[in-house]
Formats: sequence, C-alpha cells, structure tokens
Amino acid sequence: MAAPRHPSHRASRIRGERPTEPRREPLPAAESVADPARPRSVVDYGLTRRSALEKIAAGDTFARSDHQDADPYLIRAARHHGEPTERPCPLCRGGSLVHVTYVFGDELGPYSGRIKNSPDLPVMAYEYGQFRVYVVEVCPDCGWNHLTLSYVLGDGVPRRPPATPRDLLD
Repeated sequence: MAAPRHPSHRASRIRGERPTEPRREPLPAAESVADPARPRSVVDYGLTRRSALEKIAAGDTFARSDHQDADPYLIRAARHHGEPTERPCPLCRGGSLVHVTYVFGDELGPYSGRIKNSPDLPVMAYEYGQFRVYVVEVCPDCGWNHLTLSYVLGDGVPRRPPATPRDLLD
C-alpha cells in the first residue's frame, strides 16, 4: 500500500480559493509641493562637461573615447526621439546636438527608464508623486554624449506603481 502523499505536493493555491494579497506597506507622507511642474533638486552638469571638453582639447584620448562611445540605443533614440537644439556639437562641429530625456522613478513602475518629450513632462508631474528626469545631449553624427541636467518633478503625493502588464517582456 502506498503511503499518503505529503500536503506540500499540492499547488500553493487550491481551486476556488482566493489568493492572499501580499501585505502592502503604508505609503509615506505627502511632500508639500507648490508647483508640480516646476523642477526641483536640479543638478546641472555644465562644469563636468566643460572639464571633459578641456581634457579632450588637451589631447586626453581616454576622455575622448569616454564621451564618444555612445551606446547604439542612445544614438538610435537621439535620431528618432531626440529634441533638436541650436547648439553645435563641441567635437565634430558639424552636427547639432539633440536632447534625449529619460524619466526614472519607483512610482512609474514598468514605465521607468522611458524616453519622454518635454511637453509630456508637465502632464506627468500631476499624475505622479515624484520622478527624476535626466537630459542627455547627444550628437548623432560623431557619438558625443554627456549628461546635461537632472531634476525632480511630481506633485509630492506618493502613489503605488501601476501593475506590470502581463505581456511586458523583461
């Protein structure tokens, strides 16, 4: 006679039983924000950019290769989603720079790390409590890239991230 099976062999969920939801931690207190669409905690990387350009002008090949090794995805993003600027490229002087804007934040959930256009940011500022914006300047011709600016937007009211869609690939 066979021995009875141990109950651990069963699936973790019995048919007809509702799954238990994970215990959610309470959200932090809301931050007082006067204007959600106004950038705060701004970091300007202009001095770092100037330093890198001075090193390149002095003949530092490491600095040149460090700032001209743009990822192919960044170049593609600059060509298709970048916002053109009036500034010429500091290295090749031929092409004009393009700004690529990325958004990151816990409240964005699976949408964190996406490229956004500047007109979309004020709308997002009222939809999310807090997220960080990174602006990268890229020359699609020679590959120059440098982080230009980062800042925080949002209305200060913490929210839970949206659920990850089932069809989202990792």
